[in-house]
Amino acid sequence: MTNKTAELKNIPADRALKLNINGTGNYRVEYDGSSWNLLLKLLANLSVEDRINLLSDAWALVQANRAALSLYLGLVEKLPSSTELAEREQVINVFDFINRLLIGHPEREKFQGYARSLLRPSFDALGWDPKAGEPANAGNLRASLIAALGDLNDPEIVSGCRERFQKYLANPKSLPPDLRRPMFAVVARYADETTWNKLHELGLKTTSIEEKQNYYDALAGAIDPKLAKKTLPIALTDELPTSRALFLVSKVARQSEHPDIAWAFAAANMKALLAKADALAANSYAPSLFTFFSESARANELKAYAKANLPASSAREVVKAVDEVEFRSEFKQRLTPQLIAWIDNRPSLQ
Repeated sequence: MTNKTAELKNIPADRALKLNINGTGNYRVEYDGSSWNLLLKLLANLSVEDRINLLSDAWALVQANRAALSLYLGLVEKLPSSTELAEREQVINVFDFINRLLIGHPEREKFQGYARSLLRPSFDALGWDPKAGEPANAGNLRASLIAALGDLNDPEIVSGCRERFQKYLANPKSLPPDLRRPMFAVVARYADETTWNKLHELGLKTTSIEEKQNYYDALAGAIDPKLAKKTLPIALTDELPTSRALFLVSKVARQSEHPDIAWAFAAANMKALLAKADALAANSYAPSLFTFFSESARANELKAYAKANLPASSAREVVKAVDEVEFRSEFKQRLTPQLIAWIDNRPSLQ
Protein backbone atom coordinates (compact mmCIF):
# COMPACT_ATOMS: atom_id res chain seq x y z
CA MET A 1 0.00 0.00 0.00
CA THR A 2 1.47 3.41 -1.00
CA ASN A 3 1.53 6.34 1.41
CA LYS A 4 -1.02 8.16 -0.75
CA THR A 5 -3.42 5.21 -0.69
CA ALA A 6 -3.07 4.98 3.08
CA GLU A 7 -3.83 8.69 3.41
CA LEU A 8 -7.03 8.30 1.35
CA LYS A 9 -8.17 5.33 3.42
CA ASN A 10 -7.75 7.37 6.61
CA ILE A 11 -10.04 10.21 5.49
CA PRO A 12 -13.19 10.30 7.68
CA ALA A 13 -16.37 9.23 5.91
CA ASP A 14 -18.07 12.54 6.74
CA ARG A 15 -15.32 14.69 5.20
CA ALA A 16 -15.68 16.03 1.64
CA LEU A 17 -12.90 14.96 -0.71
CA LYS A 18 -12.33 16.82 -4.00
CA LEU A 19 -10.10 15.00 -6.46
CA ASN A 20 -8.29 16.49 -9.46
CA ILE A 21 -7.78 19.80 -7.67
CA ASN A 22 -8.43 22.79 -9.94
CA GLY A 23 -9.03 20.38 -12.82
CA THR A 24 -5.34 20.19 -13.63
CA GLY A 25 -5.49 16.51 -14.65
CA ASN A 26 -6.87 15.34 -17.97
CA TYR A 27 -9.33 12.81 -16.56
CA ARG A 28 -12.86 12.49 -15.18
CA VAL A 29 -13.87 11.68 -11.60
CA GLU A 30 -17.03 9.75 -10.72
CA TYR A 31 -17.91 10.19 -7.03
CA ASP A 32 -20.21 7.92 -5.09
CA GLY A 33 -23.46 9.40 -3.80
CA SER A 34 -22.32 10.25 -0.28
CA SER A 35 -19.09 11.87 -1.51
CA TRP A 36 -21.02 13.93 -4.04
CA ASN A 37 -23.49 15.17 -1.41
CA LEU A 38 -20.63 16.21 0.88
CA LEU A 39 -19.08 18.22 -1.97
CA LEU A 40 -22.39 19.93 -2.69
CA LYS A 41 -22.63 21.09 0.93
CA LEU A 42 -19.23 22.77 0.65
CA LEU A 43 -19.67 24.01 -2.92
CA ALA A 44 -19.44 27.70 -2.01
CA ASN A 45 -16.07 27.09 -0.36
CA LEU A 46 -14.53 25.47 -3.44
CA SER A 47 -12.47 27.44 -5.93
CA VAL A 48 -14.06 28.49 -9.22
CA GLU A 49 -11.75 26.04 -10.99
CA ASP A 50 -12.96 23.17 -8.82
CA ARG A 51 -16.61 24.08 -9.35
CA ILE A 52 -16.09 24.16 -13.12
CA ASN A 53 -14.32 20.81 -12.89
CA LEU A 54 -17.31 19.33 -11.05
CA LEU A 55 -19.70 20.77 -13.63
CA SER A 56 -17.67 19.35 -16.51
CA ASP A 57 -17.35 15.93 -14.87
CA ALA A 58 -21.08 15.78 -14.08
CA TRP A 59 -22.11 16.70 -17.63
CA ALA A 60 -19.65 14.21 -19.13
CA LEU A 61 -21.14 11.45 -16.95
CA VAL A 62 -24.65 12.40 -18.08
CA GLN A 63 -23.59 12.27 -21.73
CA ALA A 64 -21.93 8.88 -21.20
CA ASN A 65 -25.08 7.50 -19.53
CA ARG A 66 -23.19 6.97 -16.27
CA ALA A 67 -25.32 9.46 -14.34
CA ALA A 68 -28.81 10.94 -14.44
CA LEU A 69 -29.35 14.51 -15.63
CA SER A 70 -30.36 15.37 -12.06
CA LEU A 71 -26.69 15.10 -11.05
CA TYR A 72 -25.76 18.03 -13.30
CA LEU A 73 -28.87 20.17 -12.75
CA GLY A 74 -28.75 19.66 -9.01
CA LEU A 75 -25.20 20.96 -9.03
CA VAL A 76 -26.11 23.98 -11.18
CA GLU A 77 -28.93 24.93 -8.80
CA LYS A 78 -26.53 24.89 -5.84
CA LEU A 79 -23.84 27.08 -7.39
CA PRO A 80 -23.11 30.32 -5.52
CA SER A 81 -24.92 33.36 -6.89
CA SER A 82 -21.79 34.79 -8.46
CA THR A 83 -20.93 36.21 -11.85
CA GLU A 84 -17.83 34.17 -12.61
CA LEU A 85 -17.29 34.11 -16.38
CA ALA A 86 -15.88 30.59 -16.87
CA GLU A 87 -18.37 29.01 -14.47
CA ARG A 88 -21.40 30.61 -16.07
CA GLU A 89 -20.15 29.89 -19.58
CA GLN A 90 -19.91 26.18 -18.79
CA VAL A 91 -23.60 26.25 -17.87
CA ILE A 92 -24.45 28.44 -20.87
CA ASN A 93 -22.78 25.98 -23.24
CA VAL A 94 -24.66 23.00 -21.79
CA PHE A 95 -27.99 24.83 -21.88
CA ASP A 96 -27.30 25.91 -25.46
CA PHE A 97 -26.69 22.28 -26.43
CA ILE A 98 -29.93 21.15 -24.77
CA ASN A 99 -31.91 24.03 -26.26
CA ARG A 100 -30.77 23.11 -29.78
CA LEU A 101 -31.32 19.42 -29.15
CA LEU A 102 -34.97 20.18 -28.33
CA ILE A 103 -35.75 22.13 -31.51
CA GLY A 104 -39.28 21.20 -32.54
CA HIS A 105 -40.01 19.40 -29.26
CA PRO A 106 -43.28 20.41 -27.53
CA GLU A 107 -41.55 20.74 -24.15
CA ARG A 108 -38.82 23.05 -25.37
CA GLU A 109 -40.55 26.18 -24.09
CA LYS A 110 -40.69 24.64 -20.62
CA PHE A 111 -36.93 24.03 -20.68
CA GLN A 112 -36.27 27.56 -21.90
CA GLY A 113 -38.19 28.98 -18.96
CA TYR A 114 -36.22 26.81 -16.55
CA ALA A 115 -32.87 27.78 -18.12
CA ARG A 116 -33.79 31.47 -18.01
CA SER A 117 -34.60 31.17 -14.30
CA LEU A 118 -31.04 30.00 -13.63
CA LEU A 119 -29.17 32.40 -15.92
CA ARG A 120 -31.20 35.58 -15.53
CA PRO A 121 -30.02 36.40 -11.96
CA SER A 122 -26.43 36.63 -13.23
CA PHE A 123 -27.48 39.08 -15.94
CA ASP A 124 -29.58 41.13 -13.52
CA ALA A 125 -26.54 41.42 -11.24
CA LEU A 126 -24.47 42.75 -14.15
CA GLY A 127 -27.12 44.88 -15.85
CA TRP A 128 -27.07 46.20 -19.40
CA ASP A 129 -24.40 48.81 -18.76
CA PRO A 130 -20.88 48.53 -17.31
CA LYS A 131 -20.46 49.60 -13.69
CA ALA A 132 -17.52 51.44 -12.21
CA GLY A 133 -15.03 49.01 -10.77
CA GLU A 134 -16.58 45.85 -12.20
CA PRO A 135 -14.18 42.97 -13.04
CA ALA A 136 -12.45 43.09 -16.39
CA ASN A 137 -14.28 39.98 -17.66
CA ALA A 138 -17.73 41.29 -16.69
CA GLY A 139 -18.22 42.66 -20.20
CA ASN A 140 -17.56 39.25 -21.73
CA LEU A 141 -20.04 37.59 -19.39
CA ARG A 142 -22.64 40.28 -20.08
CA ALA A 143 -22.30 39.61 -23.82
CA SER A 144 -22.52 35.82 -23.31
CA LEU A 145 -25.64 36.14 -21.16
CA ILE A 146 -27.37 38.44 -23.65
CA ALA A 147 -26.73 35.93 -26.43
CA ALA A 148 -27.80 32.96 -24.28
CA LEU A 149 -30.94 34.57 -22.89
CA GLY A 150 -31.84 35.81 -26.36
CA ASP A 151 -31.61 32.26 -27.69
CA LEU A 152 -33.80 31.18 -24.76
CA ASN A 153 -36.45 33.70 -25.85
CA ASP A 154 -36.24 35.96 -22.80
CA PRO A 155 -38.79 38.69 -23.67
CA GLU A 156 -37.03 41.46 -21.75
CA ILE A 157 -33.69 40.67 -23.36
CA VAL A 158 -35.25 40.57 -26.82
CA SER A 159 -37.06 43.89 -26.34
CA GLY A 160 -33.95 45.45 -24.78
CA CYS A 161 -31.82 44.43 -27.76
CA ARG A 162 -34.38 45.78 -30.20
CA GLU A 163 -34.54 49.10 -28.38
CA ARG A 164 -30.76 49.46 -28.31
CA PHE A 165 -30.50 48.47 -31.97
CA GLN A 166 -32.78 51.35 -32.94
CA LYS A 167 -30.60 53.74 -30.93
CA TYR A 168 -27.54 52.27 -32.63
CA LEU A 169 -29.00 53.00 -36.06
CA ALA A 170 -29.35 56.64 -35.07
CA ASN A 171 -26.02 56.77 -33.24
CA PRO A 172 -23.57 53.85 -33.60
CA LYS A 173 -21.54 55.12 -30.64
CA SER A 174 -24.50 54.41 -28.34
CA LEU A 175 -23.74 50.67 -28.39
CA PRO A 176 -20.45 49.45 -26.87
CA PRO A 177 -18.41 47.38 -29.36
CA ASP A 178 -18.35 44.31 -27.10
CA LEU A 179 -22.16 44.15 -27.06
CA ARG A 180 -22.78 44.60 -30.78
CA ARG A 181 -22.26 40.98 -31.81
CA PRO A 182 -24.71 39.44 -29.27
CA MET A 183 -27.28 42.21 -29.68
CA PHE A 184 -27.26 42.00 -33.47
CA ALA A 185 -27.67 38.24 -33.13
CA VAL A 186 -30.72 38.56 -30.87
CA VAL A 187 -32.30 41.22 -33.09
CA ALA A 188 -31.74 39.12 -36.22
CA ARG A 189 -32.96 35.92 -34.57
CA TYR A 190 -36.48 37.31 -34.24
CA ALA A 191 -36.27 39.68 -37.20
CA ASP A 192 -38.91 40.49 -39.75
CA GLU A 193 -37.87 41.09 -43.35
CA THR A 194 -37.42 44.83 -42.84
CA THR A 195 -34.97 44.29 -40.00
CA TRP A 196 -33.17 41.55 -41.98
CA ASN A 197 -32.79 43.96 -44.90
CA LYS A 198 -31.38 46.68 -42.62
CA LEU A 199 -28.77 44.32 -41.16
CA HIS A 200 -27.86 43.15 -44.65
CA GLU A 201 -27.55 46.75 -45.83
CA LEU A 202 -25.22 47.53 -42.91
CA GLY A 203 -23.14 44.46 -43.74
CA LEU A 204 -22.81 45.50 -47.36
CA LYS A 205 -21.80 49.07 -46.51
CA THR A 206 -19.22 48.55 -43.77
CA THR A 207 -15.53 48.37 -44.60
CA SER A 208 -14.67 46.81 -41.23
CA ILE A 209 -14.08 43.05 -41.45
CA GLU A 210 -15.18 42.59 -37.83
CA GLU A 211 -18.38 44.58 -38.28
CA LYS A 212 -19.19 42.77 -41.52
CA GLN A 213 -18.80 39.41 -39.79
CA ASN A 214 -21.06 40.55 -36.95
CA TYR A 215 -23.84 41.50 -39.37
CA TYR A 216 -23.64 38.38 -41.53
CA ASP A 217 -23.38 36.05 -38.54
CA ALA A 218 -26.51 37.70 -37.21
CA LEU A 219 -28.34 37.14 -40.52
CA ALA A 220 -27.47 33.44 -40.32
CA GLY A 221 -29.43 33.14 -37.09
CA ALA A 222 -32.83 34.36 -38.31
CA ILE A 223 -35.36 31.69 -37.30
CA ASP A 224 -38.01 32.71 -39.84
CA PRO A 225 -37.59 30.01 -42.53
CA LYS A 226 -38.18 32.56 -45.27
CA LEU A 227 -35.25 34.60 -43.98
CA ALA A 228 -33.05 31.52 -43.64
CA LYS A 229 -33.71 30.84 -47.32
CA LYS A 230 -32.84 34.47 -48.05
CA THR A 231 -29.53 34.26 -46.18
CA LEU A 232 -28.20 31.06 -47.76
CA PRO A 233 -27.67 32.34 -51.34
CA ILE A 234 -25.22 34.93 -49.97
CA ALA A 235 -22.78 32.02 -49.69
CA LEU A 236 -22.63 31.89 -53.50
CA THR A 237 -21.80 35.59 -53.87
CA ASP A 238 -18.65 37.60 -53.28
CA GLU A 239 -20.14 39.62 -50.42
CA LEU A 240 -17.93 37.71 -47.96
CA PRO A 241 -14.37 36.38 -48.27
CA THR A 242 -14.37 32.90 -49.80
CA SER A 243 -13.89 30.84 -46.64
CA ARG A 244 -16.43 32.86 -44.66
CA ALA A 245 -18.98 32.60 -47.44
CA LEU A 246 -18.54 28.83 -47.53
CA PHE A 247 -19.23 28.40 -43.83
CA LEU A 248 -22.21 30.73 -43.82
CA VAL A 249 -24.27 27.63 -44.70
CA SER A 250 -23.18 25.75 -41.58
CA LYS A 251 -23.91 28.85 -39.49
CA VAL A 252 -27.45 28.90 -40.84
CA ALA A 253 -27.73 25.17 -40.12
CA ARG A 254 -26.75 25.69 -36.50
CA GLN A 255 -28.18 29.08 -35.61
CA SER A 256 -31.42 29.35 -37.58
CA GLU A 257 -32.90 26.12 -36.20
CA HIS A 258 -33.39 24.96 -39.79
CA PRO A 259 -30.57 22.50 -40.61
CA ASP A 260 -32.95 20.88 -43.10
CA ILE A 261 -33.19 24.08 -45.13
CA ALA A 262 -29.42 24.55 -44.99
CA TRP A 263 -28.75 20.99 -46.13
CA ALA A 264 -31.27 21.20 -48.98
CA PHE A 265 -29.55 24.38 -50.19
CA ALA A 266 -26.08 22.83 -49.88
CA ALA A 267 -27.05 19.65 -51.69
CA ALA A 268 -28.50 21.65 -54.56
CA ASN A 269 -25.43 23.91 -54.81
CA MET A 270 -22.64 21.58 -53.68
CA LYS A 271 -20.43 22.03 -56.75
CA ALA A 272 -20.43 25.83 -56.41
CA LEU A 273 -19.85 25.66 -52.66
CA LEU A 274 -16.96 23.21 -52.89
CA ALA A 275 -15.32 25.46 -55.46
CA LYS A 276 -14.72 27.80 -52.51
CA ALA A 277 -13.18 25.04 -50.34
CA ASP A 278 -9.64 23.74 -50.00
CA ALA A 279 -8.96 19.98 -50.17
CA LEU A 280 -9.34 19.45 -46.42
CA ALA A 281 -12.64 21.31 -46.21
CA ALA A 282 -13.95 19.56 -49.31
CA ASN A 283 -13.78 16.18 -47.54
CA SER A 284 -15.57 17.36 -44.41
CA TYR A 285 -18.00 19.95 -45.76
CA ALA A 286 -21.06 17.83 -46.62
CA PRO A 287 -20.72 15.49 -43.59
CA SER A 288 -20.34 18.46 -41.23
CA LEU A 289 -23.75 19.82 -42.21
CA PHE A 290 -25.39 16.69 -40.81
CA THR A 291 -23.96 17.20 -37.32
CA PHE A 292 -26.76 19.64 -36.54
CA PHE A 293 -29.42 16.93 -36.90
CA SER A 294 -30.64 14.77 -34.02
CA GLU A 295 -32.80 12.28 -35.94
CA SER A 296 -31.32 8.84 -36.58
CA ALA A 297 -32.82 8.76 -40.08
CA ARG A 298 -30.43 11.56 -41.06
CA ALA A 299 -27.47 9.26 -40.36
CA ASN A 300 -28.78 6.84 -42.97
CA GLU A 301 -29.37 9.74 -45.35
CA LEU A 302 -25.74 10.82 -44.99
CA LYS A 303 -24.49 7.29 -45.62
CA ALA A 304 -26.54 7.09 -48.82
CA TYR A 305 -25.43 10.56 -49.95
CA ALA A 306 -21.79 9.73 -49.28
CA LYS A 307 -21.99 6.47 -51.21
CA ALA A 308 -23.42 8.22 -54.24
CA ASN A 309 -21.56 11.53 -54.15
CA LEU A 310 -18.47 11.66 -51.95
CA PRO A 311 -14.94 10.41 -52.63
CA ALA A 312 -13.29 7.70 -50.54
CA SER A 313 -11.17 10.39 -48.85
CA SER A 314 -14.34 11.63 -47.11
CA ALA A 315 -15.00 8.27 -45.42
CA ARG A 316 -13.52 9.22 -42.06
CA GLU A 317 -15.49 12.47 -41.90
CA VAL A 318 -18.67 10.59 -42.80
CA VAL A 319 -18.12 8.10 -39.97
CA LYS A 320 -17.55 10.95 -37.49
CA ALA A 321 -20.69 12.77 -38.60
CA VAL A 322 -22.81 9.61 -38.51
CA ASP A 323 -21.56 8.94 -34.99
CA GLU A 324 -22.50 12.47 -33.92
CA VAL A 325 -26.01 12.26 -35.37
CA GLU A 326 -26.63 8.87 -33.79
CA PHE A 327 -25.34 10.11 -30.43
CA ARG A 328 -27.56 13.19 -30.56
CA SER A 329 -30.57 11.06 -31.46
CA GLU A 330 -29.98 8.59 -28.61
CA PHE A 331 -29.13 11.34 -26.12
CA LYS A 332 -32.24 13.34 -27.01
CA GLN A 333 -34.48 10.33 -26.32
CA ARG A 334 -32.70 9.63 -23.04
CA LEU A 335 -32.41 13.22 -21.87
CA THR A 336 -35.87 14.61 -22.56
CA PRO A 337 -37.98 12.62 -20.08
CA GLN A 338 -35.41 13.20 -17.32
CA LEU A 339 -35.35 16.92 -18.07
CA ILE A 340 -39.12 17.36 -18.04
CA ALA A 341 -39.49 15.30 -14.85
CA TRP A 342 -36.87 17.48 -13.15
CA ILE A 343 -38.51 20.74 -14.22
CA ASP A 344 -41.99 19.54 -13.25
CA ASN A 345 -40.68 18.89 -9.75
CA ARG A 346 -39.43 22.47 -9.28
CA PRO A 347 -42.15 24.15 -7.16
CA SER A 348 -40.81 27.63 -7.93
CA LEU A 349 -41.61 27.13 -11.63
CA GLN A 350 -45.20 26.03 -11.16
